[in-house]
Amino acid sequence: MRTLFAPLGLLLSFLLTATGPAAARDQSERLLFDVMFGGLHIADVIVVLDQNTATYTAGMQMKTRGVIDWFDDFTANIETKGAFQGDAGLLQPVPATYRRGWASPEVAAEMTMVFDPTDRIGRGADRIFDPRTGLDLKAEDLPWNNRQRPIPVIPDDKKAGAIDPISAFVGARRLILETGQREVRMPIYDGRRRYDVITTVGTPRMRTVRDIERSVIPVRSRMEPVYGFEPDGEDRMRESEGEMYFTADDRFVPVQIILGNSMFSSAMNLIAECNVDPAPCEIIAPVTKAEDEDQRLLP
Repeated sequence: MRTLFAPLGLLLSFLLTATGPAAARDQSERLLFDVMFGGLHIADVIVVLDQNTATYTAGMQMKTRGVIDWFDDFTANIETKGAFQGDAGLLQPVPATYRRGWASPEVAAEMTMVFDPTDRIGRGADRIFDPRTGLDLKAEDLPWNNRQRPIPVIPDDKKAGAIDPISAFVGARRLILETGQREVRMPIYDGRRRYDVITTVGTPRMRTVRDIERSVIPVRSRMEPVYGFEPDGEDRMRESEGEMYFTADDRFVPVQIILGNSMFSSAMNLIAECNVDPAPCEIIAPVTKAEDEDQRLLP
């Protein structure tokens, strides 16, 4: 199960390069993807994006499906909120909060990372617990943990200049669109690990996805560990690469994402645009809002 969930976690990070044209365009998207692993449909993912020239909110929701659901009922949720700041024509995301949570029948985790408005460093910690009892658990005691040492606390100087994964991809996307850069490096801190993502843009081409031929723009991403990894974890991250294909139009939404290394290959395919027809996304519980907007998290 851990082997299957590891690529899903990386796919969650890679997917949100899809933030749409950012130059001066309001955009609201709700996209449904399938997740294929070894030819099996193992999960569904909904991507939600709302942005305008001043602020952004983006999130993801995942639920296991198909064969994998026979073994476990796993859900994951991620959301970030922030504002765009900087010079006109080159606005960059400044995150305010980053929230993530995941749950299986026996283990769950949740985290809220808040970015200090003064030094812009994100601070937060995972809470891992038994969803049946509510009692806290230690990451080091989980059955799949094989770390040789406790998870290190990352000092603030290692976090300086880094933003959450979703905001980082919002920023990379904006830099590519507004400056024409073909390669962008973004520093990321996800609450546990510090790493960089390097994104390279290719030339337009035709590609068939789910029997539909489209004009697409390929984008490749690779990850470089910086702090908080075991040596074998660093090796796996360095050899992993994401290959994404975006529509060659003014929406620039992803239609396919492929991630792989020597251990696995996974693919995500766009199957519905629920901002047009909401029905397909009902396979996953709809997005809700708490009374306090700041406490909102994709369910």
